[in-house]
Amino acid sequence: MAKIKLLDEQTINKIAAGEVIERPASVVKELVENSIDAGAGRILIEVAEGGKRFIKITDDGCGIDAGDLPLAFQKHATSKIRDAEDLNSIATLGFRGEALASIASVSRSVVVVTKTPGSISGSYLRLEEGRIVESKEVGAPQGTSITVWDLFFNVPARRKHLKGAEAEAVHIADIVSEMAIIHHDISFELFSGRRTVFKSVRSSSWDDVLLRLFGLKAARGMTPLQAEGPGWSLAGLAGDPLAARSSPDRIFIFVNGRAVSSRALSTALREAYRNIIPLGKSPAAVVSLKISPELVDVNVHPAKREIRLLHEQEIAQALTAAALAALQEHARPGGREQAGGIEPLAEGPEEGSAEDAAEQSGVDSISSRGQLLPSSASLSQSCAQRTLPLVDEGIGTGEPCDQCAGSEAQPGLKILGQILSLYIVAESEEGLVLIDQHAAAERIRFERLARLYRSKRIRQELAEPVAIELSPSERIMLSTWQQTLEEIGFEIQPFGGDSFSVRSVPALGRRLESAEAVHDILRDLFSSGRVRPDSTSRDEVLKLLACRGSIKSGRELTLGEMKSLIDELYRCDCPQTCPHGRPVAVALDRALLERLFARR
Repeated sequence: MAKIKLLDEQTINKIAAGEVIERPASVVKELVENSIDAGAGRILIEVAEGGKRFIKITDDGCGIDAGDLPLAFQKHATSKIRDAEDLNSIATLGFRGEALASIASVSRSVVVVTKTPGSISGSYLRLEEGRIVESKEVGAPQGTSITVWDLFFNVPARRKHLKGAEAEAVHIADIVSEMAIIHHDISFELFSGRRTVFKSVRSSSWDDVLLRLFGLKAARGMTPLQAEGPGWSLAGLAGDPLAARSSPDRIFIFVNGRAVSSRALSTALREAYRNIIPLGKSPAAVVSLKISPELVDVNVHPAKREIRLLHEQEIAQALTAAALAALQEHARPGGREQAGGIEPLAEGPEEGSAEDAAEQSGVDSISSRGQLLPSSASLSQSCAQRTLPLVDEGIGTGEPCDQCAGSEAQPGLKILGQILSLYIVAESEEGLVLIDQHAAAERIRFERLARLYRSKRIRQELAEPVAIELSPSERIMLSTWQQTLEEIGFEIQPFGGDSFSVRSVPALGRRLESAEAVHDILRDLFSSGRVRPDSTSRDEVLKLLACRGSIKSGRELTLGEMKSLIDELYRCDCPQTCPHGRPVAVALDRALLERLFARR
């Protein structure tokens, strides 16, 4: 009996869907790319339950002919290429003709309503489990609307491994925001349930979108960069080194209008910042590469996220040089104003002007001369922030934790100094003691925060509120974390558009007095996923806060600071380990030292 068989069409489509459709955000990406290729000027995205239950994309593009509509859901049916030669000159975002068939094969139902210019009526098509079950003429506006119901209903393994609705909605918001930057001539609007998550206006530049995503302070600190070579040209913006973040989520790289992940280009960009920003930080930057289609291969990844460039090294070196030049220009007095930076935005054809957009977002307005004018309603960020006094009743809680029950305070230590800007060296009666200053500070701060949390005194009000700008995905996570944030001391209220007012923070002292510090803490919390209501989740949050607010490695301490740190450490209930379980101190007793020096 033959062991090799040809697979049926439905199985083939499911296999292809596994490669192309990874999660609801993949569906949104594929359908929005089709809308862009169709010449849309406005794209509306609606999702429910993070796209797992419902996804609807509506555009005002050229629509699909009635005769082509059933064919559009056939495998490898496309209007964008004709033969293999066309693969060498791809000028559209989509070209394989497999997205619609793949989406339909893993969805309970797909409904399409479309109308082409000049047509008297529109076309309606409904598919169930990838099969056409209804087709008819309907009244419809020009463009296309595609609705997807119950994604992965017939692929339980894939559906099981999807994240929660909020996390999936974050992925969708990131995809839409990314597309809105490079396709700024199209207005995008994203709804999650009944809530508007993201909205952009049509504009001749990406300035409006960057103002919404980055916030005014970061956006106005960006400096233009450009370079060109045979068959290619680079344009973009290099962010202020002082606005560097702990995560790389503000590096956007586009090739011929397509968002891509390019290790070579992102490494080249970071190289320009190598001796300017701290290790572990990432800049904010936007890079758009326009290149002749024959010099790039986009057909190397199922989701078309990765590409191959023919002159990759040359382009990467040019990007590094262009970014360095932009940073040097930024560093000169008045350099940003001379370079241009974020310019005043042109009026959108339908949604209004950028001044309206800025006003709606709660950011400063832009004068007719292009100068950024401070808004009377904006919160004070230029002043040095100070937290109001908070009385500290000591470190210990009086209730030793289980693993440390019965432990006694360490006898007095004689501090000898510090090595590697990380370890405190001390002498005890038994020998030598090495103390990890970061682990010690973490333990002290964790127990202090835990005590304040239990006594409901963890909130520390700011003398003056700070304003932060949150991206669409961060706003989704904020709504999920709202209750937990309030419990651990944050008071965050909407301040118009993408701006939020922070009036109180956890009691970490001056380490949480700036908008950047607050934003970094929130980003770390959000990256841990959906918050759980149990005590374990609370402890993890307090551990993160303790780590964020503690003395770091690389900081040189005075003898007085070292003594104070050790005194506080041995007043803790569990001084042996940091909150994550790592040892705080290591003792080298007399016997070990003698063995090391071959004295016994």
